Amino acid sequence: MEINSEDMELFLSDYFAGRLDAEKVREVEAWRDVSEGNLRIYRQAKRLSESIDLLNEMKLYDAEKALNKVNGRIEQHHSFFFYWQRIAAVLILPILFFAIWNYMEPFSKKANLLAVTWQTIKTPPGVKSTLRLPDGTTVWLNSNTEITYPSAFVSKFRKVKVVGEAFFDVAKDKLHPFIVNLGKISVQAVGTRFNIINYKDDPRNSVVLESGKVNLLNETLRKEKKIAEMTPGQIALFDKKETKITITSVNTNKYSSWIDGRLIFEEDSMDEVVNKLNHWFNVNIEIRDPEINTYVYTATFQNESLEQILDLLKLSAPIDYRIIPGRVQKGQASSKERIILMKK
Repeated sequence: MEINSEDMELFLSDYFAGRLDAEKVREVEAWRDVSEGNLRIYRQAKRLSESIDLLNEMKLYDAEKALNKVNGRIEQHHSFFFYWQRIAAVLILPILFFAIWNYMEPFSKKANLLAVTWQTIKTPPGVKSTLRLPDGTTVWLNSNTEITYPSAFVSKFRKVKVVGEAFFDVAKDKLHPFIVNLGKISVQAVGTRFNIINYKDDPRNSVVLESGKVNLLNETLRKEKKIAEMTPGQIALFDKKETKITITSVNTNKYSSWIDGRLIFEEDSMDEVVNKLNHWFNVNIEIRDPEINTYVYTATFQNESLEQILDLLKLSAPIDYRIIPGRVQKGQASSKERIILMKK
């Protein structure tokens, strides 16, 4: 059972509060039994939950009323025994609160983690958006992109998860590195500008560093391990199947220009051109003739429609195209528009 730490922070809080359904309860208990480390976190969270319940009960305790009761007994009996009972009532209550506070203090960070809520924002196909994260980091989301992030960054690392394409301008914080989870690998930064591509249907992840420095981490290990380091002006391509990374120098503007509404191609293969157009316009372009894959393309587009771009392709190479409109079926989402590329 694979449940990431961010989800577990939420599950454990709801689990001990009795807010999970039967299926989620089984998931948490299965996760607990996977390893000693998981069991240790589970027990700490349980002690924390019990401590919070106890503290809440103590907050309901009326210390002044209790002391008045003791005073009343002293006035009635005037005995030496009740005199010392009064002193004990005054002294023991603060000591008890102090003991509870000291017991809970090691778990204060865990309490913050359990209180954090995680949210997901997704841009519809063909739409781009910008948002600011709780730490001040600015993120641009390309078409059909999803980002998951916490309501507050309270742990050692500022972690988010992205599926799709996003550009990050990371707020500086040397004590709390910023980490973008891409599945098998993660990108770690402090104060940096970089672009990532992590679409599910792409065979590769790409990371393009515009400024600053980033480390690439292996997410498949129990402890994240640095597997590569990037400097400005580089692109890292991670083959998901072969689990290999290739780093080369590039013109970073080509990869970040989309946040300004521009598409830039520089000696790109038709396979790359088609892949970018598919994501940009949410269509399904198919190359009918294999020879088209050998063509390379250079152009810059801004605000042009898909048909205008296809017409320019026709002018620059012996290519023709045919558009097959998407179909809308009752009770189902419409299928994507298809474009067939063929030789003239």
